[in-house]
Amino acid sequence: MKTFCGFTDAITRLTDALADPLRRRGATLVLAIGYGTLWFIYGVIAKSSQDLNADMAEMIVWMRELALGYPKHPPLPAWILWAWFHIFPFADWAYILLAAVTLAAGIYLAVELSAEWLSGEKLAAVPFLLGVIPFYNFLGLKWDQNSILIPLWALAMWAMLRALDTRRDGWATLAGLAAAAAMLTKYWSVFLVAALSLTALFHGKRADYFRSRAPWLTALVFLVAIAPHLWWLVENNFPPITWVTWRRLSPSFVETLRSFVEYAAGTTAYAAAAFALVLAIVRPSPRALADGFFPRDERRSAAILFWTPLALPTVPAFIKNIVLLSLWNTASLNLLAVMLIGSPRVALPRSALLRLSGIAVAFTLLAVAASPIVAYVILKRGVENDAAYGRLVMQAAEREWHAVTDKPLKLVAGPFVLASTAAFYGTDQPSTFADFSPYLSPWADAARVARDGMVIMVAADSPWFDVTMKHIDAAQAVRRTEVTLTRHWLGMTSAPRRFVIAVVAPKP
Repeated sequence: MKTFCGFTDAITRLTDALADPLRRRGATLVLAIGYGTLWFIYGVIAKSSQDLNADMAEMIVWMRELALGYPKHPPLPAWILWAWFHIFPFADWAYILLAAVTLAAGIYLAVELSAEWLSGEKLAAVPFLLGVIPFYNFLGLKWDQNSILIPLWALAMWAMLRALDTRRDGWATLAGLAAAAAMLTKYWSVFLVAALSLTALFHGKRADYFRSRAPWLTALVFLVAIAPHLWWLVENNFPPITWVTWRRLSPSFVETLRSFVEYAAGTTAYAAAAFALVLAIVRPSPRALADGFFPRDERRSAAILFWTPLALPTVPAFIKNIVLLSLWNTASLNLLAVMLIGSPRVALPRSALLRLSGIAVAFTLLAVAASPIVAYVILKRGVENDAAYGRLVMQAAEREWHAVTDKPLKLVAGPFVLASTAAFYGTDQPSTFADFSPYLSPWADAARVARDGMVIMVAADSPWFDVTMKHIDAAQAVRRTEVTLTRHWLGMTSAPRRFVIAVVAPKP
């Protein structure tokens, strides 16, 4: 009983501070740091029985091959990682810490953005409603182009609104920089730029705004910031655009329609927990919800910023038969709380806020408490893409390599998922020759393979096994071995897996 009363008192003090205009920024900062810390703890424990995700590891390889652009995406994530890992060691916990910091920044900036329309108890509810959306916790711990957009989109929207209201150079510059950073992270941010543009065109102060230098300063800063990457795109014949075209074009209209259904239903499912909390505790009327999502007052800017990135992608999707994924809407739910409770028709008494916040905090604490169970289940059931064995395979590969040569191991080849994860753990910080594809690994040309040599690795039960073995034969590997590896975690073991490792020695 004392524990419950202490929990209730803590929640009461926190919500009081969040609802107080004089204390809410400091309270939000404390809440965001605490939230990031709890999910950092969860991530370190829950992921301790597996290795790094292949997509996250791939960006480490990009960091080692710094460029103005990469085959799949723009370059900003690789640049961020370059700076981060010049401070922190190449360790799983350091990468998870970066993801947790990104989540904390996303929560804080989403509250600042929501403060343009909400105050008091309604503003205090924002971090708790976001905290039950998977993008801000479980999925956000995978630091990738989607999760990075959460704070960047919130910052760009907030700065744009401040620039519209004040027309100050600082806000206008920040809006341009944030929008450019988002575009240099993922091209999906073109829909953010569209949303910002429409917001300016329909804003109540648009006349004063466009008579000032603020919009032109924002546009200039944006264009200058992305200009080097644009030059790289032209010089290299638009590799990321080629990748998206090849991967995401639909074979038929029916498939496009099916992806649209998944896109809409999946996005709704990601937001379902926040919807459920509001419906169960706040109990808004249908008319109040309609006014929240389709307002006619000053909240119209919020609706434009919310709906444009969600709805606009369907236009090119149906015109060009592009497959859409609901996961791409990771950054699009920053304003969900404003849509749900922003209407004047919605009343949020202090008692409802306490119940809502208590459930959200309890959810996070229960997730942390369950993290060892998650790690155990991952150990026993396995995880996709050989992600439990990358470190072990890399250690075995280094032993085989150094039995042949004393040169550093600078290139790891094989299926993308295994080679990328393994490369993260390499002592010599190798790059990859992923899928033996010059497109995916433009740095791994024939001259480099001849100069540096490489280790080729593949799981015996991989769909890529036969293809990889052909590459091993063609590369004239000087040493080939088969190893059986088992992951150990707190005295328990995973299922054993067999891997083939081959050494292609550097040429004299």
